[in-house]
Amino acid sequence: MKPKTIITVVVIILVIIIGAFLFIQANSHNTKVDVISNSTLKNGDKVQIVLTDEYRNFYPGEKVQIKILDDSGWANYYDVVTDNSGEASVALSTLDNGNYTIHTNYNGTLFNKAYHGVDSLVIDDGFH
Repeated sequence: MKPKTIITVVVIILVIIIGAFLFIQANSHNTKVDVISNSTLKNGDKVQIVLTDEYRNFYPGEKVQIKILDDSGWANYYDVVTDNSGEASVALSTLDNGNYTIHTNYNGTLFNKAYHGVDSLVIDDGFH
């Protein structure tokens, strides 16, 4: 092949790749994981989340990671999959009374942007 032909093919491929990247970026949706359960829960209660985009569309069948972190840095990790309403939950058990943070992570897809959120949680079983 002639060098000019090779350069032309490489330029065409680069233009296609850049165009595809720009198309995907322009058509990607921002996503959000909202914690919809109360901010004060007891063991046995569920931490409930919902995955939506900026237009409040639900995303069923998507994997979301939930990390519940206590004040000392001890973490409990959960992987959940959203239902038809974009919701998922984790039942709490064996957590001490105290303050926690809930870290939610959605890795996104080709047309859905990734999301990472942090919310507060208090476990209060009524025993001190």
